Amino acid sequence: MKKKKIILGSSSKFRKSLLKTLDIEFACISPEIDESRLPEEEPRDMVLRLAIEKAKKISLSENNSLIISSDSCASCEGRILGKPLSEIKAVEYLEYISGKIIVFYTGVCVFNSELMDFKTDIVKYKIKIKKLSSKDILDYVKKHNPINSSAAFRYEVAKDILIEEFIDTENDISGLIGLPLKKLKVILDNYEL
Repeated sequence: MKKKKIILGSSSKFRKSLLKTLDIEFACISPEIDESRLPEEEPRDMVLRLAIEKAKKISLSENNSLIISSDSCASCEGRILGKPLSEIKAVEYLEYISGKIIVFYTGVCVFNSELMDFKTDIVKYKIKIKKLSSKDILDYVKKHNPINSSAAFRYEVAKDILIEEFIDTENDISGLIGLPLKKLKVILDNYEL
């Protein structure tokens, strides 16, 4: 049986770095899909749907592959906060979440393009954000450029600057960075790599 090619459906350097820790060979392909939320869609449903859609899109051009994809979002008081994509929006998001509880969701999908089937899982983190001053926010945005991170929250630097308390969390923090490795490893263990 021909060994399956493993593809990470992402251009994120953070996801790429995380996947490298599993010591498997893989290629990266950016799926380029519309990541808009559907009307009334819940955050957990959205991240799973988008993870699946990313993998399916890549499967159209990659046969005999295992495609790993994920998606993340944050929710605060019922408002979904995606990637701000600009410094102005990052500041707005951080002002909004300051002193509040925020919930992060990351969905992961492994898609077998030969069999056209997939397995998914999700992680959830509930975090209390510190009360942030305008200076704290501006300094964080200028120094760490969080425009491509859900809710402008980059865990690698936010853990010391933004987090007051983990209220409820997974025992694997990698999902906050964008790829839940423990859940992914469980799924991958079902395949011969």
